[in-house]
Amino acid sequence: MIKTEQIHEFDCEIYPRKLWVAVGVPYAVIKDMFEDVAPMDENADAQVDNTRRLKPDIKGGLLVRFENRNAMTAANITHEAVHVAMEIFAYVGAYPDPKNQEPFAYLCGWVAKCINEVKNKKK
Repeated sequence: MIKTEQIHEFDCEIYPRKLWVAVGVPYAVIKDMFEDVAPMDENADAQVDNTRRLKPDIKGGLLVRFENRNAMTAANITHEAVHVAMEIFAYVGAYPDPKNQEPFAYLCGWVAKCINEVKNKKK
């Protein structure tokens, strides 16, 4: 895990995407580091962006933004983890399959674990 200010980076290793988790990071910082990100909707407390980090080096992946630490509820973590997993599956040309649920469930669990590490400030 790499930490830049309040943006934490995780390497999935199995799938060719990075995961970034940002908590309470101002839009000015986000838009300077990532490509094609818009301000969060004022009614949203969490959001997933399929983007590329531009600084310090270019890498593609998914950025999960939380308005603040209070927004990191079990429900929001689960919700955003599913969005991230769906985007990663789409990127690699896979899809969730009711007859083979393990790959998707594993990926959702990994994303949720990463977000939870940030929530609990584990390094």
